[in-house]
Amino acid sequence: MCAVLPSPARPQLSSPSQDLAHDQDDRPEPPVRPTRSYLLLGKEVVLSEGDAVLTNTGWRTWAGSWLLARHLEAYLPQREAPQRILDLSCGTGLAGVALAKAGYKVVLCDLPENVQTVRDNLARNRSPNHPWVDQAEVVGYSWGRPLPEELQQVFDIVLCGDLLFHVWNEKLQQEFMQTLQDICRRRTPSPVIVFAGQVRSGRQESQVMDNVAERLGYHQVPISLDQSWFSAASPLVADAKYRLTRLESEASK
Repeated sequence: MCAVLPSPARPQLSSPSQDLAHDQDDRPEPPVRPTRSYLLLGKEVVLSEGDAVLTNTGWRTWAGSWLLARHLEAYLPQREAPQRILDLSCGTGLAGVALAKAGYKVVLCDLPENVQTVRDNLARNRSPNHPWVDQAEVVGYSWGRPLPEELQQVFDIVLCGDLLFHVWNEKLQQEFMQTLQDICRRRTPSPVIVFAGQVRSGRQESQVMDNVAERLGYHQVPISLDQSWFSAASPLVADAKYRLTRLESEASK
């Protein structure tokens, strides 16, 4: 379990209505798999990896998701609640599940073959004390395609964990940009975008983020990592380099 931090102020959200609440007794239990616990946004989040046989990177939990959640612990209380947050290409769902458990409105998306892993991890974190987990939406989506209904909402924050290298390495700049444009044009000013993850090819990754900022009219706000995050319980590796950057709309300055 990760190191304990003081719990952030809880967002002032109303409890989901009884009409929308699901009878947890009718829900199938997630499969029994090895799990790991994280303490994020003042909540214990229990997560399992996906199937390693999947031919994509979404089956495992990446450090970028953990970094996003740790940054939001301090950042979200500074903003007016409630916030609708998109965990774009969420992997196993660590950041999005933590946010849902803390009471935020969240949509988690990843490739269709990874969706069941995300749903199972949401199920592992359901409890009567955390009714907002049942309200989190999960959708399968591939960059560059028309947005499904779940992604046509207005989002305040878009999370991008460990995506920059993947965008560059797989030559997906055009598809990634198209997706961000479609999401961001629905809100004025545009939503905050937060990039976090391990730096694997610094110059090329910076080019991807610079292009996003230039094309969508953002300015970059680099965030320094707290050295206490490099603890024995943290998923961060001491000799690795990480990036945490918030993109904010020029129109909001």
